[in-house]
Amino acid sequence: MDSLLDLELLRTFCIVVREGGLNKAAVAVFRSQAAVSMQLKRLEEQLGLRLLERSNQGIRLTDAGETLLCHAEQLLRLNNATLAALDRRQLAGKIGFGIPTDYAQDFLNCFMPILLRELPQLEARIVCERSRNLRQLVDRGELDMAIVAGEEDSRDELPLWSERLIWCAPRGIALEEREPLPLALYEDNCIVRDLCLGELKRAGIPYLKVFGSPVLENLAAAVHAGLAVSLLPESLVQARQMRPMPGHLLRSTAALRMNMICSPIVDQQLAERLADCLRQAGAQLNGRH
Repeated sequence: MDSLLDLELLRTFCIVVREGGLNKAAVAVFRSQAAVSMQLKRLEEQLGLRLLERSNQGIRLTDAGETLLCHAEQLLRLNNATLAALDRRQLAGKIGFGIPTDYAQDFLNCFMPILLRELPQLEARIVCERSRNLRQLVDRGELDMAIVAGEEDSRDELPLWSERLIWCAPRGIALEEREPLPLALYEDNCIVRDLCLGELKRAGIPYLKVFGSPVLENLAAAVHAGLAVSLLPESLVQARQMRPMPGHLLRSTAALRMNMICSPIVDQQLAERLADCLRQAGAQLNGRH
């Protein structure tokens, strides 16, 4: 195994995972599918490991691929942070920025200190809303930028961080043995709700909604209290010390990918600097949980 990893190959690998396939990744990096495939092959040869399994249904990360993805994202963030630190040009002005409601408190604690340190002359107006509502606000020109959950048809978005979605249950209570399955369900127009209902339908599992909330933390609290099972981001599962459900019943392969979207009028340098600040904040959040 070579002692130095190629950042360009790692970047392509991360984009393939984010986009869910070689075709979409090729569009995102402005290369042919064959070129993207060759870069993945070179990376696998360099590591001596299989990173992706491909099928008609798409791609699936191997165990080695899961491990590499985590470290590759950290290396790319460090690369961007290094370039930003060497760029002494100051960015100033006012900007309207959107944050998903479920991340609002964490990002006020983590993101704002980084923003004030890295871009002290930038005045940020923060708006908290649901991801899909934030997309509309950016489209209408009411916000300059926003953090949003990545959707299947997402294009031209700056990746920030990702975390697995896990079917979880309370410790000490075998709720998964009950029929119908008691469910805590996200009550809003959100990709997490869509994925939750879609996976239950595909698994053919009857369920009964016993708790509903537009706040993910409330769903985690309902699971922790022994009221229901739910599909939740891994950070909430770890923070609440809940247990994953048995894989033979429900096992999600989905991930919540958080991206940054920008209005076309936003300066690209500013977008990249802000994305780097957000990645630093995301790394702090994941480290805390």
